[in-house]
Amino acid sequence: MEWCGVPVVIDEAITELFEMPAPDQDPAQKPEFRVTPSTADLVKQDFELYKPSLERMADTWRENKERFMQEKKAND
Repeated sequence: MEWCGVPVVIDEAITELFEMPAPDQDPAQKPEFRVTPSTADLVKQDFELYKPSLERMADTWRENKERFMQEKKAND
């Protein structure tokens, strides 16, 4: 399953409605939505309502990843 081109992982252990992994040193790391099964069901029922927020989350993650990699490069 994907939302806005970002893979979705169902994870019953998360504590928020939506979580994304923290950027790490792996240059190949990509964003992914980690959601509970109930959140996945809610989004499926009314995707258009959630789409703008999901797109913002993905964009913010990409910006944070880019900043993280630039800082890492500057510190190496």
